[in-house]
Amino acid sequence: MQAVAAGAALVVLPECFNSPYCTAKFHEYAEPLSSSPDPTEAPTFAALAQVAQDAGVFLIGGSIPECDQAGKIYNTCTVYSPRGKLLASYRKMHLFDVDIPGGMSFHESDTLSPGNEIIVVDLDGYGKIGIGICYDMRFAELSTIAARKGAFALVFPSAFNTTTGPLHWELLGRSRAVDNQVYSVLCSQSRAPPPSYPAWGYSMVSDPMGRIVAGTKESEDIIYAVLDPSVIKESRQAIPISYQRRYDVYPDIGKLV
Repeated sequence: MQAVAAGAALVVLPECFNSPYCTAKFHEYAEPLSSSPDPTEAPTFAALAQVAQDAGVFLIGGSIPECDQAGKIYNTCTVYSPRGKLLASYRKMHLFDVDIPGGMSFHESDTLSPGNEIIVVDLDGYGKIGIGICYDMRFAELSTIAARKGAFALVFPSAFNTTTGPLHWELLGRSRAVDNQVYSVLCSQSRAPPPSYPAWGYSMVSDPMGRIVAGTKESEDIIYAVLDPSVIKESRQAIPISYQRRYDVYPDIGKLV
């Protein structure tokens, strides 16, 4: 409610905010997803819907482990209207499976299944946003398709780590904004002491020119930004790449899905 009191109309939470970011724990914390969640079976999904309604804001519910009827587990982001209505859900498409020598080794696929649907959500009165989760940010195609479908912002609930975060977090966030001349919103877990997962933190918002217009460090915090459509318009007028693409040479990826 602190963000709402400060005037926020769109609130974003981080990846796996209701559970440890640990493959061994995803089953334990997984909840079934429905448009009318049962508070007993799906307390987190029910709470997200209620908070959105009580606060009267659009809520990007970070992500939590979701279980389906077949027993599969997904890393799922839900989006709610100011009335608490479930507008969309997105299952993380690119699973974080890496082995970095001397650094991070993690395999989401040990527990999670990947999603297969690109989600662009229309927020009534504001416009469309694209949704990705953390590792999805590395796959530029997902962001490009969302932008071509009219998204003015790309939102990534995330949990980058202290191995890749210093190298790539800011770079990827700014790159996705500049690539598509939209805003990018990166919301990270704050960093907890060992033996917890070493989240990088540093939530940030980049504008269409790649400028960081809001950011924080590794500790728990709230950041605020105005996503100004005039900045999108100005950036596209100044650097008109949308009119300069060579679809006679390569395909328009936005029309392939």
